Amino acid sequence: MMKAAVFEGPGRPLAIKDLPMPEIGDDEMLVKVRRCGICGTDIHASREGPFMAPPGTVFGHEFVGDIVEVGAAVPGGQFASGDRVTSLPFIGEKTIGLGEISGAYSEYVKVGHELVLKIPESLDDDHAALIEPLAVGLHSVKMAEGIAERDVLIIGAGPIGLACAIWSRFLGARSVVLSEMAAARLEMARTLGFTDVLDPSGDVGAQFQALTGAAPAVQLECVGAPGVLQACIDRAPAKGVIMGIGVCDHPDQIVPLTAFVKQLRIQWAVGYEKEDFQYAIDMMVAGRVDASAMITDVVGLDQVPDAFEALRSPAHQCKVLIDLTR
Repeated sequence: MMKAAVFEGPGRPLAIKDLPMPEIGDDEMLVKVRRCGICGTDIHASREGPFMAPPGTVFGHEFVGDIVEVGAAVPGGQFASGDRVTSLPFIGEKTIGLGEISGAYSEYVKVGHELVLKIPESLDDDHAALIEPLAVGLHSVKMAEGIAERDVLIIGAGPIGLACAIWSRFLGARSVVLSEMAAARLEMARTLGFTDVLDPSGDVGAQFQALTGAAPAVQLECVGAPGVLQACIDRAPAKGVIMGIGVCDHPDQIVPLTAFVKQLRIQWAVGYEKEDFQYAIDMMVAGRVDASAMITDVVGLDQVPDAFEALRSPAHQCKVLIDLTR
């Protein structure tokens, strides 16, 4: 048996329960979890709506841990018991941590060997737990197809917005400006070196123009609330790019004619590729990317129900990690 934090339904806190250990297939591996991040997607999946996870789900898809069992069909020499690893949260077409396969808010999680990456010794567990959210940001910024020397506006300074900001700066944006109303998130942005911030209660386009002397050529929308996409369309320059990264599960309205006249490119980005994970690892190991300031809280498994509920209306919290070694 193992301990896990279990989603029992909307409006109910996660429950710490004893569950059977995952049973691995021949091409899978069992990982003893060291750290797991609590993601906004998990909070989203715990609410009533089209993306709600089924009751009984164990969330957790941002994890690092040690291999403790290797399936018989895993290619010899590729992995061994004791290897410290992370993984893209998929086995075949099924997702780890969102209902289909039990996730890493637990002592053990199973992974498919094809999407597993080894963690270098120089990268500690806390940094390694940030690989997945950094990969989300990297994938999104890459899909904008041209960040270098362009003026970039990022709407929302949560973990994914901050990851997008980190990669936009890394890939040579001329200016990286964040729009965020939460004081704690603005302070986190400044801690990470982003001092150009806007107040979304005002005219964001005018503030951006006053700050940079231009309209935002690339906008990375990391909020996912109704009305935000149209605001991006309205402030975009001709041939501007808008990336939809935040998840909006409510009907929304836009004025296509405005986007049509400006010849805008509007594209959504979701997830990542294995190469995004590897690049994030390589850049952290090289000391060229450091997102560890985003970690505001590290909690034990027994503290997860309270920490999870607190993230529904975060105060100081940015990235909360679960320490499964406690």
